[in-house]
Amino acid sequence: MISTSQSAYYQNRIITLEGKQNSLKKKSRQYSLIRLCLFLCFVGSLFLLFKTNYIILPFIILIISLGLFILFVIKHNKLEDAITLLSAKIQINKDELLYIDHKYSERNAGEKYAAINASLSNDFDLFGRGSLFQYINRCNTQKGRDTLAQSLCFPDKSPELIRQKQGAINELYANNDFIQDFQSITKFIRGNGTESVLQNWMNEAQKDFSSIRIIAIILGLINIVCAMLSAFSLLPWQVLTSTLTISLIFVNIHNKKILKTHSQLISIATDLENYIAAFQLIEETPFQSDHLLALKKSLALNDTATSKILGSLHKILSVFEIRENRLLSFLLNAFILLDIHIFYSFSRWKLKYNSNTSVWFAVFNEMETLISFTTFAFNNSQDVVYPTVSDEGFSVQAQEMGHPLINPTVRVNNSFSISGMPSVLIITGANMAGKSTFLRTVGVNLLLAMNGTPVVARSFTFTPCDIFPCIKIQDSLINNESYFYAELLRLKEIIEQAKKQPKTFVILDEILRGTNTKDKQTGSLGFIEKLIQLKVPVIVATHDLIIGELEQKHVGVAINQCFEVELINDQLYFDYKLKKGISQKLNASFLLRKMEIID
Repeated sequence: MISTSQSAYYQNRIITLEGKQNSLKKKSRQYSLIRLCLFLCFVGSLFLLFKTNYIILPFIILIISLGLFILFVIKHNKLEDAITLLSAKIQINKDELLYIDHKYSERNAGEKYAAINASLSNDFDLFGRGSLFQYINRCNTQKGRDTLAQSLCFPDKSPELIRQKQGAINELYANNDFIQDFQSITKFIRGNGTESVLQNWMNEAQKDFSSIRIIAIILGLINIVCAMLSAFSLLPWQVLTSTLTISLIFVNIHNKKILKTHSQLISIATDLENYIAAFQLIEETPFQSDHLLALKKSLALNDTATSKILGSLHKILSVFEIRENRLLSFLLNAFILLDIHIFYSFSRWKLKYNSNTSVWFAVFNEMETLISFTTFAFNNSQDVVYPTVSDEGFSVQAQEMGHPLINPTVRVNNSFSISGMPSVLIITGANMAGKSTFLRTVGVNLLLAMNGTPVVARSFTFTPCDIFPCIKIQDSLINNESYFYAELLRLKEIIEQAKKQPKTFVILDEILRGTNTKDKQTGSLGFIEKLIQLKVPVIVATHDLIIGELEQKHVGVAINQCFEVELINDQLYFDYKLKKGISQKLNASFLLRKMEIID
């Protein structure tokens, strides 16, 4: 299914879809012409029926033309819906071409999610412009985006669940038609509040409405009998007027409850229709992986599909829309107390399915999240691999690992390994040599791996763990915190976390920058020694070469690696490749002279 390049795949798909769309548009124009002819035929037969002595033939033509006109209106509407879906699908493929070229700066950046897990989100650029969320997100609903953000900030730690998600993503990877069908449907969910509106309504207390409905049925029967008797002059019209008035008063007594329900639910009617179509797509797709089968199973209640259950609610809502026609609503409420029966139908639906709606929408949100991760895997198929999940101890081993947000044309990959508790990987190197980018590369790929997603590497083995970084520290004027104090608070949090959960992967970048060199070295060594005592795995990037001496003190626990810089033809050259040992070359003084800042 996948072509030699993903760009070619999307371009070919656009050409195919545009061909289908043009064909349907041509058919739509034909249907419009047929409808016009049928309408003229209907008008002509109506004219003949009333203006000539011919009755039978014009009447037959009138009935046939009217029936066919209605049929072609329905067919034309379905055709227009199909054209609209194709337009959405074409746009999806055009958008993916931009993502492949790393042109996604105008997409939802998810800045509001940064506070969910501040240390992870800031240090690993999970949210904001140019973030992992902005690159991966393919969710069309607010709740879907919420779920994706939570998954990035709090990934799964269960090896079994991670493997199940890997299986789900791998299966969806091979079914891009399903992904694009699902996305094209959900693209038209505009309100982004259907789940919340429905859940709030479901959570409201509901009294038994059965007795009120029985009264409505009795009053409706009385109205019908009175109308028939009045029509045959067997009962004065005043009696019918009285019964109709009583019916309207009875409806009006309960109008406040009815109006509240109407105002709550009528706004979600259109979006609910799209949710139903999306659920139906999930239900009708034959999945094989355990995780997708479990999600699909959650959409069946007593062998009744969720799409049918929500479809029954949508039908009630469709009838409820009669309230928008004041005259028709008045007549139906006067004769059969329609609002009472509709409200009763809503009440029964709520009582029957109250405990299930949150489960259904959780499945929907999970599917949007899985599709986001799968699209990332699909677009980067030549550069990613499914990680091997280790169940015991602690280890992260990667071959040719790269950062997913760096364009492959300029990305430099590195291999590394860290294992054991405790273990310390010390990364030294000059400024701009690639230390901080490497730390973020490790963290981001671990977060992806724990979500069951392929990572940018040739091979990747890891143990699920908590991740606690100290990379980007910011002072706070509001909280009257200096940079140094903010960093101390972060380091304290790391110690507290390590005491609670030794299987916490600590990632440090040049700690204690806010103090003098001697104090910084002493404090940094003391802090890393403390982490070794707590038996946690650590990666630390630093300019302080003295920290590299820990390799001799803690043999087998601490390992030195570095990023070097070369001076070639009076120019600095960075290869961004991780090497063994301690860095021996610095570049700050050279750059100061090169930029004529100092002599």
